[in-house]
Amino acid sequence: MKSSVLSWIIVAIAVIASIVTYPDLPEQMAIHWNVTNEVNGLAHKAFALLLLPALMVLMIVILPRKQNYNKHKPSMLIVQNIVLLSLLVLHSVTIAFGYGLEINIVKVILPMVGLIFAVTGNYMPRFQPNSYFGIKTSQTLANETVWRKTHQAAAKFYVYGGLLLIAAAFVPAPYQMIIFFGIIVLIVLASVYLSFHFSKDNK
Repeated sequence: MKSSVLSWIIVAIAVIASIVTYPDLPEQMAIHWNVTNEVNGLAHKAFALLLLPALMVLMIVILPRKQNYNKHKPSMLIVQNIVLLSLLVLHSVTIAFGYGLEINIVKVILPMVGLIFAVTGNYMPRFQPNSYFGIKTSQTLANETVWRKTHQAAAKFYVYGGLLLIAAAFVPAPYQMIIFFGIIVLIVLASVYLSFHFSKDNK
């Protein structure tokens, strides 16, 4: 899969930000937070500043190499770039925490995940069978018709679920994670059920 120029620009921004800010940041930086926005994971700044840029490169270079995306490459690139932009935002939050800024990580994660789900759902009906993006069950991977019907039916769950996740960033804190996990479980269960349903119908 040939990556778009935008994908590499996003990675370059993250790498440049790491290089520029490295001298000013503390030796230990936050890389993990709990649901109450408390830091519960620290790492050396070299690791913290390289973690997400390395993950971005992994997404672009290694993961899709064995896939054939000619039929749906534009859709995949859009989803990939949305994920990369989300990782860039998370990388920026990591750096901001290093400078001592207090940011509500939950209010960052919810819209970020919601946007990824909504965009993925919008393009999901165009995905061809692959092992990189999409609903990968034994049923969808074994039959192209089941794959197509499952993704067409599940798309609305991803779009509406994503929009609800974005809206959840504005509800009171005690309910945010309940909504988050509830929507994730609903989407996963709906995806699995639909793959079994269309597999049964296709026999």
